[in-house]
Amino acid sequence: MDQYWDYPKDTDAPILWAEGVRRYVLNGTCIAEAQGGGFYTKPVIVRTTDERLKLRAIDIERLYEINRDLMISLEHKSIYFIQEQYAKYSAKGFSFICAFSGGKDSLLLLDLMSKALAPSDFYVVFSNTGMELSDTVKAVEKAKKHWSKLRFMEAKCHMEPEESWNEFGPPASRLRWCCSVHKSVPTVLLIQSLVGEKSKVVVFDGVRGEESLRRSKYEEVGEGVKNSLQVNCHAILKWSSSEVFLYLLKNKIFLNDAYRCGIYRVGCKVCPMSAKWQDALIAAHYPGEIAESLHQLEEITLFAKGRLDKKYVEEGGWQSRAGGKILKQGENRVFEQVSDNEITFSLVHAKQNWLDVLPIFGNIVESVGNQYTVQSKHGIFTMSFDADDEKQTITLSPCSKLDRYALSALRAIANKTAYCVGCKSCIPQCPAGAFQIIDGRIQIRQSSCIHCYNCCTAFERGCMVAKSLFVRGDSVVNPDKYRNFGFRQSFYDHFCENGAQCFGMEVLGKDQYKSLKQWLAESGILQRVQKGTKESVTTDITALGTKIMSYGPYNPFAWSIMWANLAYNSIVARCFCLNVDVGATFDNAYLVNCLDHDIDEKYRRQAVNSLLSTFRDSPIGSALSQGISIDKALYLRAGWDYPHAVALLYTLYLYAEHTGSKKFTFTDLMNAKNNKDSLGISPSDIYAIDVNSFRDAVQGLALQFPKYIRVSFIANLDNIILEDYTSLEVLDLAEE
Repeated sequence: MDQYWDYPKDTDAPILWAEGVRRYVLNGTCIAEAQGGGFYTKPVIVRTTDERLKLRAIDIERLYEINRDLMISLEHKSIYFIQEQYAKYSAKGFSFICAFSGGKDSLLLLDLMSKALAPSDFYVVFSNTGMELSDTVKAVEKAKKHWSKLRFMEAKCHMEPEESWNEFGPPASRLRWCCSVHKSVPTVLLIQSLVGEKSKVVVFDGVRGEESLRRSKYEEVGEGVKNSLQVNCHAILKWSSSEVFLYLLKNKIFLNDAYRCGIYRVGCKVCPMSAKWQDALIAAHYPGEIAESLHQLEEITLFAKGRLDKKYVEEGGWQSRAGGKILKQGENRVFEQVSDNEITFSLVHAKQNWLDVLPIFGNIVESVGNQYTVQSKHGIFTMSFDADDEKQTITLSPCSKLDRYALSALRAIANKTAYCVGCKSCIPQCPAGAFQIIDGRIQIRQSSCIHCYNCCTAFERGCMVAKSLFVRGDSVVNPDKYRNFGFRQSFYDHFCENGAQCFGMEVLGKDQYKSLKQWLAESGILQRVQKGTKESVTTDITALGTKIMSYGPYNPFAWSIMWANLAYNSIVARCFCLNVDVGATFDNAYLVNCLDHDIDEKYRRQAVNSLLSTFRDSPIGSALSQGISIDKALYLRAGWDYPHAVALLYTLYLYAEHTGSKKFTFTDLMNAKNNKDSLGISPSDIYAIDVNSFRDAVQGLALQFPKYIRVSFIANLDNIILEDYTSLEVLDLAEE
């Protein structure tokens, strides 16, 4: 910028505000914008004025004086909040932690904590991921000197990042194992060592609502969000970034020097969630610090493509991987076969020993040679176990005693045995302290294990390494059935007006009619016929279609029922529901990479284009808030704020019809997306409703429709019982 403007370079005060990260603002007017950039490419500065500007440092004292009342109010409220929570929870025997990252928010929080509490009242815990920028590590050392009376502790994973990347493969936006392995788990384990395994703790953190839509909905106090023994307190939740900077500058508290390089969020050097702008700045200022990580990413392209592809690295192709197919270390190590009331697992290249991990499921009560008797909460089983250096083979019977929860637990145990590298992420998930990792080996305290399966259900496939390295098979179905057209409201309007006769008209194009027919079939409106392995769509209108069409083409309730059926019948809609959380943003590339990579990318892309068109051109995107366009390429899944009660009840009945049981638990619903064997989808995943709101809604349904649904949310019981009706019959309630 100094090619075009004159400005002081020896001041600690800011000169320009950065708006939306890339835009630079002077007196309320954007005077320049940075465009492009990445790991290998420098960004370009585009000026909006040709004038050679003479910039001067902002007068911090004046700025603070103008905003004095606001700043004092924010400071006092935060200090009072900290003191209030301390008084409340110290009376209950809690210990206290200040989470510290070396970034601006944690610097502010730490200063407020030092004003609110005595040094002996809390610990300061820095989670060193091993991927921190050198300036962040320096900021931590500065903090120790600045607040010399405070008790600083460092949490760090026993695995170095290079080692974990080699075991897991690089982290990705859908495979963020790094947060658990290198941050959350070491922090939890350190806290437990400081205050005791069973002790309860309050963690004050620097979370701010301005940072994301999801965080903007946080309450200031969250009990049991991370685990049952932890309370999270967000003391600066309502502060804006400008207020944070003003506080630090006014009080002459040092800044992490990374901010002075333009980096807007201090974190790991190479992150699957970072934008190319962040990558460009880090590459420019810290090239030596990211060299090894870039080398590992480049090695992926050599293996997957047979050539070095820097564009793939810079464009973030690695960020959206969904498994181990592109990795040299990616492989399937667990093979399963069920026959004659027996289930057999074959484990190849396993990292652990099956007998060490088995106590999660049950205990061996008798053994003769390679034959064992296993006592579990599901009953008594006979088991054979054979092993050599390459393979472990386990056969368990009778298989008929295994319900889907027991079967899922066994599969998770098989995955743990095959893939576990001792990352310790399962340890905090165990409420009994029975799960241990000692010298990289799994050890289960049999006398303590309560067989709750928390260590199995906490992570998809039971192990984060298993999820990261799993290679999907070839038995996939092409999701591209829509000829690149979405389920447009105008198309549906044409169908509602003319019925099946519309397909003989020429109002739409040939491919548009084919697309509409497929959307209507998957929405449950047109009849589908299965002939062998092939499915065809007729022009016969189903009973559901007759009911739905009576509402016309503009009623959001009708579209909500169609969307529920699409979640079950459309591959791309189902993939979307299970992979995009409420409050999350997404784009075309993310959804394309969510779909099975065994499908040709062209077909995945066309299917996603059709779904995004549906969001843009139908009430599913806007009225149901499943995909709101927020700029040319980015969408937001805000979620259905006020879901129709009958639509929720209908989707609960759909869940029952697909799973074959009208009695299930709330926990079943919430775990369905992580259970590969589940045939049902939770209404919360279909409509993007957060767990607490959904729980309240289900209780409300029981009060509103007692003939159709009963619930029991008491203590550990969370049963949901549906009565003897069909999902189609439930729709009559909407008319009533």
